[in-house]
Amino acid sequence: MIQARWLIIFFAVLGMTIPSFAIDLSLGGFPSYMRTRARYLSNATFMNTLTPAQGMAIGNDDNDDQIFFVDTTLRLTPQLSLSDAVTVRAQVDVMNNGIWGGRTSGFFGDTAGGLGDSVVLSDLRPNDRFRGAVLAGSKAYDNNAGYFSVRMLHADIVLPNNLGFVRVGRQPFDWGLGILANGGHDPKSDLGFVVDRFLWLKSFPAGSGTFTLVVVSDVFSGGSGPFSGSGTGYDIAAAAVIYNQQVGAVNMTVGGYAFPYLHQNNIFSPAFGYGWDLDRTGLYAGMLALKGDSWSFNYEVQMFGGGKLTNGAFQTQGGTAVPAGQFKLGYSFDMAGRLEYYPSMMAQVATIGLEGGWAQGDDGNTAGTIEGNALPFSPAYNVDNLLFKHMIPTIYQIEGSVINAYYGKVYANLKLADNLSFMPQVLTAWNHEKQAVSAFDSDVFGSGITSTAVDSYLGTEIEGTLTWSLYPGVDLDLIGSVVIAGDGLKDLIEASAAEMVRDNANASGSVGNAEGTAWAVQTRLMVYIDQFMN
Repeated sequence: MIQARWLIIFFAVLGMTIPSFAIDLSLGGFPSYMRTRARYLSNATFMNTLTPAQGMAIGNDDNDDQIFFVDTTLRLTPQLSLSDAVTVRAQVDVMNNGIWGGRTSGFFGDTAGGLGDSVVLSDLRPNDRFRGAVLAGSKAYDNNAGYFSVRMLHADIVLPNNLGFVRVGRQPFDWGLGILANGGHDPKSDLGFVVDRFLWLKSFPAGSGTFTLVVVSDVFSGGSGPFSGSGTGYDIAAAAVIYNQQVGAVNMTVGGYAFPYLHQNNIFSPAFGYGWDLDRTGLYAGMLALKGDSWSFNYEVQMFGGGKLTNGAFQTQGGTAVPAGQFKLGYSFDMAGRLEYYPSMMAQVATIGLEGGWAQGDDGNTAGTIEGNALPFSPAYNVDNLLFKHMIPTIYQIEGSVINAYYGKVYANLKLADNLSFMPQVLTAWNHEKQAVSAFDSDVFGSGITSTAVDSYLGTEIEGTLTWSLYPGVDLDLIGSVVIAGDGLKDLIEASAAEMVRDNANASGSVGNAEGTAWAVQTRLMVYIDQFMN
């Protein structure tokens, strides 16, 4: 019913634009595009540590860890200019990661016993990763997602008499680098943070710069709340302040936001199957952006905590009882910084970049208190295509990318010819806390494996992206990724496999050693529709 209501509203608004020719397929930083990807992954899950019998016991044809499939996304972002002061904007998923088919060791094709559990032409809305938190149990696929969903629909209104700007409706939430609040503007990624929001914004002159005040009130029931889950949530009121000034040849922007009261029901329901409620929790952030003629620096820090996490029911996971209870939320942090240099004297080098980040893990030393692993990076934040997009989220079974980890990477954007470019990057990562196997090291969810310590060094990923511009607005990418697993990553994979075997009544025995190398090859065709419409 909710989907039908949004569909009727969208087509009603779209119909208004046809006589006036006021429709545009551009929504700021959110392009209209069609994306088709073919992906092959090897040794990117815990399956390679299992025996064939163990693999079949958990619903897999064998212990083969080869994944291949093709998917397509078609996303349109129309906007209606009703007047100089009023614009209606939308973003529509005509198809969201529609699966063509492929071989993924059983999860996309026939399962053990020939049951035929195919998810061909289904929807991978949770994320673009496989097994674990997504391709297992209730999150394996969603036949009800359909081929048409209104991702955003909001009205932008410039108030008269210089009273500011108002945005009302389902809208994106972007902040800083986007490590947490990320509207999903990058068409090469997935997901993004949209929220049902009332927003008021006004800018004021402040000395030689500009001061901007933003006040919002949110409801999370229809949009995607700040944390995983499908329950209702709200924040009553929150505010952000942003100051921008030109300092010599450098443009400087500093800002901060505060959500002093967050509440959301069932925040971990899809991932863990528990009815956990988040209450009286705060979320705070700061950002700094500096931009010169040939360089830029961006930094963002987030802090989340306070309040409590409660469960009013008696739950079980894999036969392990989890009593109704209440847990305190200590403060968790994540942060990231990026420095880019644009060497004008080197025609073949467009960009040289350095990036580093950290998402705090839980030390597990305080019973009844969660102090880390509660604030992973957004799954829409592009760190890489294998380690932090597939392997780590699957191990932790939390939607995110950087979880309980430090990382650093160096990359460059090289121009090989007029229509050919290459982007190499090398990323190295370490665990923040060594007791890091389950969702939370304090064993809130009864995993029973938190005594398994892991090594600090996760591994190194080497990745290269070759981009061929076939036509203005049409790019073909070829991406190769290799993860050289460190002892920490191997420990996590093996412990995740052991937990799966232990929690499955049909599986038994010890698991083997994880593979030392995981790799992936991806082709990606991007068609930017906006460029053809303008």
